[in-house]
Amino acid sequence: MSIKQTKIRAEDITIGMFVSCLDRPWSQTPFPIQGLLVKSPKEISSLRHYCDHVFIDVTKGTSPLGAEVTEGYNAQSGQGKKLISSLVKAQAGVAEKREVTPIEVRRNIYTEVVPLSSEVEHAEKALLQLRGQFTLAAKQIAKGRNFDYQQLKDSVADMVNSVVRCPDAFTWLLRLRLKDQHTHDHSMRSALWAVQFARYIGMPKGDMSVLCLGTLLKDIGKVKLQNGLLRKKRRTPEEDAEYRKFVEYGVEMLRISKSIEPRVISVVRYHCERFDGSGFPEGIVGGKIPLLARIAGIATAYDAISNPQESEDPVAPSRAVSLLYNMRDKKFQDDLVVEFIQSIGLYPTGTLVELTTGDVGVVVEQHANSRLTPKVAVFNQKKAKASGDYILLDLKDEEQSRNALVDCGVPKARSVSKLAIARDLEISGYDVDIPAVTSIFMKNTSRILDSTLSGVHKNENEPDGKSGLLSNLRDRFRL
Repeated sequence: MSIKQTKIRAEDITIGMFVSCLDRPWSQTPFPIQGLLVKSPKEISSLRHYCDHVFIDVTKGTSPLGAEVTEGYNAQSGQGKKLISSLVKAQAGVAEKREVTPIEVRRNIYTEVVPLSSEVEHAEKALLQLRGQFTLAAKQIAKGRNFDYQQLKDSVADMVNSVVRCPDAFTWLLRLRLKDQHTHDHSMRSALWAVQFARYIGMPKGDMSVLCLGTLLKDIGKVKLQNGLLRKKRRTPEEDAEYRKFVEYGVEMLRISKSIEPRVISVVRYHCERFDGSGFPEGIVGGKIPLLARIAGIATAYDAISNPQESEDPVAPSRAVSLLYNMRDKKFQDDLVVEFIQSIGLYPTGTLVELTTGDVGVVVEQHANSRLTPKVAVFNQKKAKASGDYILLDLKDEEQSRNALVDCGVPKARSVSKLAIARDLEISGYDVDIPAVTSIFMKNTSRILDSTLSGVHKNENEPDGKSGLLSNLRDRFRL
């Protein structure tokens, strides 16, 4: 069946319509990815602000009265009426099956944010402390021994407080610095994404800590599985059934410790359940899955997509967001997915990006209300061979960023119609000097950065011929 699409004026948009296309690139709007089911007056206002007209897919949402279909079947035909009727019935059945209360989002709860440069040192201490406590706790739990749960909770509280003060600091450190075993890294990153989301929706700190602890401990039961089973990409039905037992193992292991709150264990028990009932171990659906477990599931899925287990390099964030977005109302609750994507943004801190000028840099800090225009550390190609300088661009101030690039020998910055991020880059094929990049934030300068960033260069075993991008990137980021 082809898309049944019609063009309407932005001022005619109403709640319930599915916007399939805009009169401008989606990347030039605050919407996380192409395709939007309009659910609120705020979304309507935003669409009207950015667009003069849009295209509506009436197979996925309501249709404007009197609109003409540009392609697709005839809605008035017997086949069209029958299909629409079946869609309505199917959607009604799904809604009944997956009945769930929309997520409560409380804006402006955590409004005071400290600069990344002043928080990163505190975040690093909190990260190392939490990492140590988590590793120790995991070993003790695996051996059936008691562990200091209070110390782990205190470390989690330090992480929550750091994320509340400055979400970008922990994101930076976890995205670029941890090089430990995959399961440990995955649990730490998943907990970070979960807490960042909780902060974004205004969740109380006590609930944040429960969510963080549950997400950290969600995979503890995997210690009882064979390593070969864990690493195997394709499992037989029998092997998959055995693999899924890690959830039950984890719950039983945590229950042995009388000090762990039932709500933490609940996150572990239900984080693999899915909105459409396809999850495990119980196969429950919709609102029957506890909210914190639903959030932990989304955070876990996003990190698994972003950091594949058998690959050292994550995929580009935009691709991870796209894959997650396609899971909404199937694997995960629709509004939870949309709000989660809004919380992390298209370009999380640490993302390698290419600007519209062709320059390549690293996202070092985001603006909460302008996530498409973050701060980016860009290579100063004019002075590179002499002093290795780098420049910090705040894309929110486009004119100042243009002037800074022109001053550094990038005349194209003046001629491009819009100075912005053109795309994010997959890390595969590039090598980033992590400690050197991190040292950027320990400096007091706000413009020209320290020369210790050795940059990004092509791996020797990477094949040539990627439209000149690898060569261009290597030349610009090698001293």
